[in-house]
Amino acid sequence: MKEHPFDRYKPFTDIVALQEYSEKPLRKSVRVNTLQMSIEDFRVRGRGREWKLEQAPWCKEGFFVDRPSPVGLRTARRPALGKDLLHLTGHIYMQEAASMLPAELLDPQPFDEAQGKPGEIILDMSAAPGSKTTQMAARMQNRGVIVANDIQEKRLWTLKTALHRSGVTNVVVTKKPGQWFGKHMVERFDRVLCDAPCTAQGTSRKDPEALKYSSQENIEKMSRIQVQLLEAAVHAAKVGGRIVYSTCTLTPEENEEVVMKVLEQLKGKVDVIDPREHYEDVNVQQAVEDSFCVQRCLSPTTPACRQAGYNLLPVIRLWPQTFDTEGFFCAVLKKIAVTREKEQYQAIPLQEVLLPASKQREIMAKFEALYDTSFMAEGEVLVRKDSQILLAAQEAVHTLFPVQDFALGLPYAKLLKDGRVRLAHEMAIFRGMQAKKLTYAVTEEEAQHLLQGRDISCANGLRGDLLLLYDGMCIGRGLAKEGTIKNNLPRTMIVNQ
Repeated sequence: MKEHPFDRYKPFTDIVALQEYSEKPLRKSVRVNTLQMSIEDFRVRGRGREWKLEQAPWCKEGFFVDRPSPVGLRTARRPALGKDLLHLTGHIYMQEAASMLPAELLDPQPFDEAQGKPGEIILDMSAAPGSKTTQMAARMQNRGVIVANDIQEKRLWTLKTALHRSGVTNVVVTKKPGQWFGKHMVERFDRVLCDAPCTAQGTSRKDPEALKYSSQENIEKMSRIQVQLLEAAVHAAKVGGRIVYSTCTLTPEENEEVVMKVLEQLKGKVDVIDPREHYEDVNVQQAVEDSFCVQRCLSPTTPACRQAGYNLLPVIRLWPQTFDTEGFFCAVLKKIAVTREKEQYQAIPLQEVLLPASKQREIMAKFEALYDTSFMAEGEVLVRKDSQILLAAQEAVHTLFPVQDFALGLPYAKLLKDGRVRLAHEMAIFRGMQAKKLTYAVTEEEAQHLLQGRDISCANGLRGDLLLLYDGMCIGRGLAKEGTIKNNLPRTMIVNQ
């Protein structure tokens, strides 16, 4: 009989339970985007949809969602959760519960002017597709700066889409190998998230193909890359800064052993933070104990751990069967001494150009006249890229780096040839509910028509760009003319075809 990739874990865990849970469908889970709505509002809306909600053990914004089948239609297919308006308008983010843990453990702090706390500068070293970046931006209340980096351009476009849908303004997107930051941006970040590429064994519940990449050769290859990335993450962090290392795989070579090797290489300069200090509940205690069990079996590598001053590392290992999630791993480190000397660097200007204050006031005044609001908040500025105006946190604009950004800011408006400005769809779904004029309350039937890509009728007297409001949300824009509201929802919103 052919050996299963999980057979190697018999000394560590209940292999029968591991294989059983890895073949079960993954529970649906979402995270509330608190830039858009409160947790309580989400609970109310969930009850209205007859969803059964269970809070994720380690994230107060995270919920497992169980949706009932359509009444009387046992064989009917329910609309995908990703087609719910709460997701399409950025109020919730579909995210696996286990992947919410790294950003929670990184614990980025919000800007607090009253307490004299400046906005932090965070590095998300391998940020795409954006779940953890958007989670951190919400925790930081869109203040401070997050450098969201990835190396693949296709993944960066996915990241941008997630940022725009979620209303994120404090992120600078970059395209560099993660190792680059360990040389060129030494001690520049308050916190660093190193969610490393891996063999992804833990994702087999949603992607059985993942196990095809679990050869020993590939495991060892990924482990070498992970050590490089984690070491670079430590170099990039300030002394006293926090680093979180995470993967969605199960192999000790890519998890516990990577942390051990970096601790040995940077002996006395990096410490391990016990995650049980952050979470006092029994769930994280169990996850740490599960890693202890693995470490006790790693006889060839435990000497390196002891040489670094540890008997057992207090790190988190999530087996799929323990919490009915994906398999996952997290370690929290603290930099306690200089690991590499800083290099002087020359800042490279952003692609986007900060608009003069007078031009910003002019654009804001135009929207005030149209909608009785500028859709802007304190600490935000407008930048321009070609004909597009973007909204960005001022810290993100004024913090320069030795690399040109790939993207910055949230689409705010487009400059038209006749001098007018048109509110961007992304801005409409983010803050459209602030408008007091040029809004149109959409009925349920009209909402269905719009989501089918159809136009809807209106009074002949209505003219111009309208914000379409439905169920306490702005779902986008429409152009009213001669008794018809032309549907201007993007294709991504057209779900009932």
